[in-house]
Amino acid sequence: MRIDVKCVDKDGLVLGRAQGNAEYDAWTACLLLFHDHQWELPLVEEALAGGAFFVGAQGGEKARIERSFALAARDIPEEAVARITSPVGLIPACKSPRTLALSALSEIVAEYERKRASF
Repeated sequence: MRIDVKCVDKDGLVLGRAQGNAEYDAWTACLLLFHDHQWELPLVEEALAGGAFFVGAQGGEKARIERSFALAARDIPEEAVARITSPVGLIPACKSPRTLALSALSEIVAEYERKRASF
């Protein structure tokens, strides 16, 4: 298994627009770790449309509900919104960024292995 990580600097983002340089396929995972969730909508939309096997977004119940309503307002089908994993990670309510990173990556790798085993 090869894992490539691409981080996007928030300074390069424009609110309400995807960058358009991400390449998603059935073997791509997308993990969004925004504190300000309005930044993530076009990015999660792009990941869902591209067919990423895992689309995850940081945030609790309130953020998940608000995200679902915002995506529905953008005409994203309910079944696509249901593909979003939130909250992310195998360890609930992580307090440190390192623990959250390890927890989320563990969840992504587990999902990848399940997908790979089905082929």
